[in-house]
Amino acid sequence: MDLSLFAEVFAIDGHSKDATCAILESHGVQVFQQSTPGLGAATLEARQRCKTDAMIFFHPDGNEDFRDIPKFLEYLDLGYELVIASRMIKGAFNEDDSKVFRIRKWANLTFALISNTLFGSRKCRVTDVVQGFRAISCAAFDRLNLDQTNCTIDYQMVIRSLKARLRIAEFPTHEGHRIAGATNFASIPTGIAEVKMLLREIRLGRSCLRQRHAQPSQVLQPSLEERNLR
Repeated sequence: MDLSLFAEVFAIDGHSKDATCAILESHGVQVFQQSTPGLGAATLEARQRCKTDAMIFFHPDGNEDFRDIPKFLEYLDLGYELVIASRMIKGAFNEDDSKVFRIRKWANLTFALISNTLFGSRKCRVTDVVQGFRAISCAAFDRLNLDQTNCTIDYQMVIRSLKARLRIAEFPTHEGHRIAGATNFASIPTGIAEVKMLLREIRLGRSCLRQRHAQPSQVLQPSLEERNLR
């Protein structure tokens, strides 16, 4: 990956004890140790440190295809405010696709159905609501007023993006295998946390958003013209 494509590249590290920081720094990536634990806290801290117009979130654990990163730039340049690399649309691959019982995928699709039904519309829908491989403009991020410090921030970001009528695009991605170790997000505790956050968002409605001039909402799959950009 050519890092010169980006105005800045940095990592928020959760005080890892392995060689993660050394490897990142050897590739010219500045590393910051997060002050508050949790994925959401790292996401919020990334926004505080970001000096550009938009952010791309990438987890270098092998699950996400780094070759997709330039695609986010293309969609941001087209004016989209939130861009998600979806594992749920045609042309994508989810690691559960090779299993008989696709519990993780089915749960993701269920959360997507709920959020689309409650907060979306016929033309405003998201297929992969907990995928952390995404990009968002800083102006949009600030308007969402996100506050979750745990793993539910990805789902909260989608829900509030639907509430805020952001321009959202998705493109298919292939989910790979984790390089080492196991996920820190166990299915049952994570699912319970997502449900609690969802119920809170239902209670809050649109009152949680920071105000701005309203714009039309659209969640679009890439057009043929946009596909040719890739």
